[in-house]
Amino acid sequence: MKIKYERGDVLASPHRFVIHGCNAQGVMGAGFAKHIRSQYPFAYKEYRKFYTEKGLTLGETQFIKCRDRTIINAITQKHYGFDNVRYVSYDAIANVMMVVEETLYGETVAMPKIGAGLAGGDWKVIEAIIESELKTVKPIVFTLD
Repeated sequence: MKIKYERGDVLASPHRFVIHGCNAQGVMGAGFAKHIRSQYPFAYKEYRKFYTEKGLTLGETQFIKCRDRTIINAITQKHYGFDNVRYVSYDAIANVMMVVEETLYGETVAMPKIGAGLAGGDWKVIEAIIESELKTVKPIVFTLD
């Protein structure tokens, strides 16, 4: 499915399903994950619960119903940092997108440029993965630039 691009804040959009990348360390302290944490504290609470009870695994996908939408916590990187290292796993993104396709058949999912910010991934690679894995799900990527 070809990605549609929109300018603006994903969380200000009307889209019911929002996916974002998370690390496997139980931390949503920066980037879009921090934005999710502040706007949808229940999504963070459930993420932490998974982390403390069983740990988080690359490629894992958590669908958390929060008020008016479902936040999809996608575990796309093991660690995190602010040092221009690629932390995102392209295999994890592919796995997440396969799960999203199976779970949200025919729906629309909104996201930031997942994995291409603080996670250090190459957006062209990630874009190709998303377009390859999402056959019926309509992806909308929000950018601030």
